[in-house]
Amino acid sequence: MARGKRQTVRKKFLYFFLNGKIHKVLKSSRARDEVVAWCYPDRKRVLYSYSLVEKNMENAYSIKDAGKLLNRHKVTIEEYILAGKIKVPQKVYPISNPESSWFKFMLSESDILDIHQFILDDGYLTNLPSRTELKALLKHNMILYTKTVDGSFVPVWKAE
Repeated sequence: MARGKRQTVRKKFLYFFLNGKIHKVLKSSRARDEVVAWCYPDRKRVLYSYSLVEKNMENAYSIKDAGKLLNRHKVTIEEYILAGKIKVPQKVYPISNPESSWFKFMLSESDILDIHQFILDDGYLTNLPSRTELKALLKHNMILYTKTVDGSFVPVWKAE
């Protein structure tokens, strides 16, 4: 009975960036070491080695997820894109109908770091994580805080 109650959480990635291009996983098999994915810029199916994808991929984030990481609303990030203040991210469209008018922007980790740098350069510093905190959030590292004498919290980083 213990087997039925245990919950295993497997890392599931649906969208990823590889060589600067956005991909969607269609089928993956760790045992056969293969990932079949759709390459959006090239508009074709591609086959990759699972281990190489895990090693070299960058995670893909929606604008909503990027907003949560940067403590900004998704509309604010969309305004930056439409105003041309940041580069236009890659688009995801329905695979069955590439000519459809529906699309969704997906941001890579480097795109999020570029947006963070733009926000810093523009002077919107309220409630913005530091660059090291943002990198830790992107890599899913744990951020530890310590309380100072005056009551504020300061991030503490583990030595590597």
